[in-house]
Amino acid sequence: MKTRNILTAVGAVSLLGTALSAVPASAAPLDLMVQSVTFNKASVAVAGLNLVPVTVTVKATYKLGKPNQPMYAEFDSYEGDLPSQRVISEPLKLISGEVTDGTWQGIVNVPSTADGNLYATGVVAGPYEPTTGPTKYDTATVPDKPKVAVTGLHVPKITRTVSANPVPFGKAYSIAWKVTDSATGKPYGSRLKVLATKGPNCFAVKGAPGAVYTNTSGALVVSYAPADGDKLNCLEIPGTQAPIDGYELAPNRPGVVAATPEKTSAKVGTTVVVKGNVLGFTYDCPVNLQRLSGATAWRTLRSTKQSVSGRYSLPAQITAKGKGTYRVQFPACHQVLTGVSKSFTITGV
Repeated sequence: MKTRNILTAVGAVSLLGTALSAVPASAAPLDLMVQSVTFNKASVAVAGLNLVPVTVTVKATYKLGKPNQPMYAEFDSYEGDLPSQRVISEPLKLISGEVTDGTWQGIVNVPSTADGNLYATGVVAGPYEPTTGPTKYDTATVPDKPKVAVTGLHVPKITRTVSANPVPFGKAYSIAWKVTDSATGKPYGSRLKVLATKGPNCFAVKGAPGAVYTNTSGALVVSYAPADGDKLNCLEIPGTQAPIDGYELAPNRPGVVAATPEKTSAKVGTTVVVKGNVLGFTYDCPVNLQRLSGATAWRTLRSTKQSVSGRYSLPAQITAKGKGTYRVQFPACHQVLTGVSKSFTITGV
């Protein structure tokens, strides 16, 4: 049974918006081309936090190849159409041919969290640093995506409890994390090394900082600064090149909306621009200008989407003489909950 919760770097982007993308693009896709990827095993069984080594052999051409050029293979397991567990091989070594046209070989350490099928999806040439933004490496897809069948037993499960929901702006908070055996619901019985990280994505490679230990019950309480509520809060179980498992969480934030009209009275037939912002990460989220209709009903007049800065501008059309009561409403989006601004009046004259 699959219980993994970690997202790839692409998954993190869907949570925090394309402005925070950390997925580098290949500078020249045709520089690196993969002919084939093969394995020395068709299937493996992996239990708990163990790793089972599988030899992977890559045949490729690389026009920019240099001696001792780092080379890695990338793998994904899938739940439906979406990649679920991301795995990276150990550095591959050139075993025959030339650095521009040869055969590379190395080990991929398969975790239990790859339960199902682990597909070879890509090859990377260059220093592998996917969490630090665009770097100087090329990538190539693997034709036909060959696979290793994985039987995952006693797969780890990561759960969490946030000290406040939603987490108020300007307030520190904590998360109680716990790692247990998904098959038994019990801890593994020893202190576990984990990575408690925060940032625009949750994919720590080998040597990443942030290592801490749970207690013997698999529990760990992590304290976070106020600004960390606008980042991904992550707990990962380190493997070798890639985590065995992980959970990424963007804490819920309250909907705090500010709205100010440029003037409080205007001639009928003109417009008054209403400006403001919504706290938190609200890029590309809608905001609605609403007018009070009757005693309690609010009618949406205009809508727009927010910029990267979280600011917006909405025109209010003045259609009749007398006072009108308005507000700006923010529907729940990303991790920010629904909120409304204080109401304000604009008088038509």
